[in-house]
Amino acid sequence: MAADSITFIGGGNMARSLIAGLIRQGVPATHIHVAEPVAGLREALAADFGVQTHDNAADAAAQGDTWLLAVKPQVLRDVCQSLQVLAQASKPLVISIAAGITSPQLQRWLGGSLPVVRAMPNTPALLGSGVTGLYATPSVDAQQHAQAERVLASAGRTVWIDDEA
Repeated sequence: MAADSITFIGGGNMARSLIAGLIRQGVPATHIHVAEPVAGLREALAADFGVQTHDNAADAAAQGDTWLLAVKPQVLRDVCQSLQVLAQASKPLVISIAAGITSPQLQRWLGGSLPVVRAMPNTPALLGSGVTGLYATPSVDAQQHAQAERVLASAGRTVWIDDEA
């Protein structure tokens, strides 16, 4: 696993926008892994950006020290529970862009005691012109705080908030 490697769990539109922004910022494509079950989307991500793609979340997550959860909220619980053992073993920084899923839910589904950042990018982020609200749990250290900001700043400005509610 490369230092500062990022794994996207889900390769939809918002993940694609963040990946494009990271590549523009100079993050090597070899440091970006994407788990995407749809073959056509995987192939397009690999062709367009040169990132490493995987057909399942566990293979991709094993490659990253930062996990960006970019799946639909209704499937996030199952995805997190499938990654729980790996999450507890590797203790990644977990960033979620899933609407309506709280940090306590993420902690519970991933087995607890992980640094979690919730991010809520807005639609202009798809064009790299967004503003993303960020919330960090107390277990997020200064380096992880900076890493989350670097990742989300690839889609535009970021604003940290103190209260998740």
